[in-house]
Amino acid sequence: MRNVLLISLVLLGVSPFMHAQSDSLNLIEVGVTEYIGNEKTKRFILDRELSYKTGDSLILSDFEKRVQRSRENIFNTGLFNKVEFTLSSSHNGVVNVVFDLEERWYVWPYPILENGDRNFNTWWETKDFARLTYGVFLNWYNFRGRNETFQVMTKVGFENQFSVGYDIPNLNKKKTLGLYAAAGYAGYREVNYTSELNKRVFYKSDLGPGRQVIFARSNITYRKGLNFRHRFGLSYNQIKIDSSVAVLANNYLKNGTLQSDYFTFSYYGKYDTRDYMSYPLKGYKIESYLTQFGAGLLENENLNVFTATLGVYWHLPLGGRWNFANAIIAKTTFGDQTPYAIQEGLGYKNYIRGYELYVMDAERYGVFKTNLKFNVLKKKEMHLKWLPLDKFNKPYFAIYMNAYFDAGYADDAVYADNNPLSNKWAYGYGMGIDIVAFYDFVSRLEYSINREEEKGLYLHFSKSF
Repeated sequence: MRNVLLISLVLLGVSPFMHAQSDSLNLIEVGVTEYIGNEKTKRFILDRELSYKTGDSLILSDFEKRVQRSRENIFNTGLFNKVEFTLSSSHNGVVNVVFDLEERWYVWPYPILENGDRNFNTWWETKDFARLTYGVFLNWYNFRGRNETFQVMTKVGFENQFSVGYDIPNLNKKKTLGLYAAAGYAGYREVNYTSELNKRVFYKSDLGPGRQVIFARSNITYRKGLNFRHRFGLSYNQIKIDSSVAVLANNYLKNGTLQSDYFTFSYYGKYDTRDYMSYPLKGYKIESYLTQFGAGLLENENLNVFTATLGVYWHLPLGGRWNFANAIIAKTTFGDQTPYAIQEGLGYKNYIRGYELYVMDAERYGVFKTNLKFNVLKKKEMHLKWLPLDKFNKPYFAIYMNAYFDAGYADDAVYADNNPLSNKWAYGYGMGIDIVAFYDFVSRLEYSINREEEKGLYLHFSKSF
């Protein structure tokens, strides 16, 4: 027995050393990285996404994880349809990496057909073609091969708008600073000035735009590492409304005025490790929005509202074809009472599934979302040999079934009298099918039941969260 104990102690003592020795035997030196297929994209754009450096000494398994993460980072630039890699080792223990890339089509002068409602489902209730907007949106991605984006948009119909913008993500030599600038005008014949029974109520002007907006904004972005991003913004906004809107809602603009000019300071921060931003299955994201409406820079600004939003998103592979995801999103408001023109409760960017047809105007809210997904059809690529354009002739898609449950609370002290869904818990649950395809296309068809036991079939064209 004594001998057994002695041998056990010896083994316990040497096992860490043996493990270290084993790891040291697997140490490799990182060699060169090559790219194939980046006909337009500059090399420094790709190097910026690597989580390793030439000359690093790494354990092989750790190096493979870093290369995989680098592949995900390159794909998430949105510049490529396909990113694959191969490793090759030389006789002296140096491991080289080759990324095989397939660039996307970057110039998109595509037609615009939008509805004036918050989503397709609210428009489908009326099928009012007068609420459609038509136009042309030119997006020139990867401009000059530097991942810059040039945008021009013009729209007519329910919404008349013209805007121009330019995004430079790599402003300095270290590739840590970026700059975005945009300006534009928008005019609306119909103005959502309040909500009743948690439905938006509109005023329609027969003489011209009931609401006009002029804006100019600029953002400075800071990205020191691979996962952290910061954005600091300053914008000028001018809102003009028809006098009838002020009569219908004296809180649409501050103090019932017909025009509001103000500056906005904003901050956005994000820590993101998700594998695929358009439809993530692994990783997590933490993001925060801080916005100060009214900066005291104009004499007639007369606006002091501060909003803070925090979101935490988590995506977890469960093994096989199963995935789980959840999200928690909360918003609060400080300062003066928020004019209706800039308030945004639940039912706009954030909503509870099952309540697509409703809004819950509020200055504070919280939402919890959860999803269980099953990959019915794994990513399937087709080769359309009859199509001569390489950027389009290899489409792929995948199909997921999912079950979900959302719950939330909208805390409202201003509009609650006419909106019974405010100031109480709401929840929705159901099942759906998601289709994910190349060029970041996502569509969802969901059958939901809410707390009021209302049932509905809803169509969306973006990921759930």
